[in-house]
Amino acid sequence: MIYFKMQQKLPTISLNEDQIALAKWISSGLNINEVRNLKGDASYLLNNMIAKFISASPTYHLSKKTVISLQANKINLQKRYKRSRFYGKSKSPSYVYEHSVPCSLVRKELMKVKKDFESHLKVLIQAGPVVMITREEDEKLNYYGLKSVMPQGWEWGYDTFDRYKKAGIEISSKMLLVEGSICR
Repeated sequence: MIYFKMQQKLPTISLNEDQIALAKWISSGLNINEVRNLKGDASYLLNNMIAKFISASPTYHLSKKTVISLQANKINLQKRYKRSRFYGKSKSPSYVYEHSVPCSLVRKELMKVKKDFESHLKVLIQAGPVVMITREEDEKLNYYGLKSVMPQGWEWGYDTFDRYKKAGIEISSKMLLVEGSICR
């Protein structure tokens, strides 16, 4: 782990090498005018790199229903698992990895701040964690129109779990320890 002390009222945080590399990639890209003007595939690429930065965390938050399901399936939450273990886009996996703040909103916030690494890193850190929810909870987010947006009235810096609360999805204090390739 590499530690950064942010000057702008953020606590000392630890980032792994993948997160540092991705943050540098994002920040460098944001200093290119064509990227800032979303030419080519810049929108997609920035969103993907933001998602990878967030997903590179060694811990993912869990909904309470996910914890119950994992415990019923005898998953030991003290053990570290490959990120791919619970990941899948088909209907067969019971779980979905969600970014607590949609990456498109993080991208928009990155475009508003100064063009320097520290400002970009601050936004990335404030983007919130990955949350593993059940497929049923994912459908609930869709039902409430919160799949890729935050609730009406939400502003940057507010509770990153707000859309889960609005959809009635409870977040546990338990975490999933993850490692390996970043799923996206």
